[in-house]
Amino acid sequence: MEGHPYRSQVEIERELFRLPLAVSEEFQRVKQAVRHGLDEEQLLAWAQEGLSMATQTSRSWEAAYEYFKVSPEMVRILPFAYLIQWAQSGAALCKESPTLAIAYFKASPAAMPQLKPRYVQSWASLGQGLYKGTWKSSTLSAKFFELSPALLQMLTFQEMERYVAYLDLLAHRSYDVATECLVLSQRLFPHLGPDKDAFLALVISVAEHNWHSTKTLFEVGSRYLPKVEKGQRVRLINLASRLDKSGDQNIPYFI
Repeated sequence: MEGHPYRSQVEIERELFRLPLAVSEEFQRVKQAVRHGLDEEQLLAWAQEGLSMATQTSRSWEAAYEYFKVSPEMVRILPFAYLIQWAQSGAALCKESPTLAIAYFKASPAAMPQLKPRYVQSWASLGQGLYKGTWKSSTLSAKFFELSPALLQMLTFQEMERYVAYLDLLAHRSYDVATECLVLSQRLFPHLGPDKDAFLALVISVAEHNWHSTKTLFEVGSRYLPKVEKGQRVRLINLASRLDKSGDQNIPYFI
């Protein structure tokens, strides 16, 4: 089905009716709203992306359902060229795991207004990179997409790239700990301000040779770092980094 050039909306709708009813019903529900933002050729391309995705695997129709569901909002947010990139990025995720694509599409309306359009594919790639073909990596990747709207309020995209690199490093040791640190970051990052880079450097260093301490570092950091005077906080973090490099194993308790 992928790459099949359907010539008309009627053909696409006929194929959609062969899928679980929820998909065709959602398509019909949103079609008029999407039509207001697209011309006929663009509308056909948008529908084709959804149909191609829906027929990838036995569960991919669930991802296509979410794609159609959020499309009216996405048409208002993204220029058409980036709308298609967004759709194709979701389709690539769906090939890896429909669970990832579902989380990606659900998060998109809240995440995209905080992203420059040129980062659409990069955002999808960050989540895809956390997936290694296991259910635990799927949980981590889906959680990343779920929390992306909140993370993008706290981090620049470059900081998010560093943070995902840290999560990937930590996940090689424990997916459970990586997922827990991802959740804990929501309590910590809003209070770090310009000191986030210093903290990211610290947790990356700790994860490389003392990964068991990383969850505790997030827990302790979220409790105590916000109480440290702003001008002193980066000094404390940098001192902790130097102690870590010297082989100190008790960095969380120093913080």
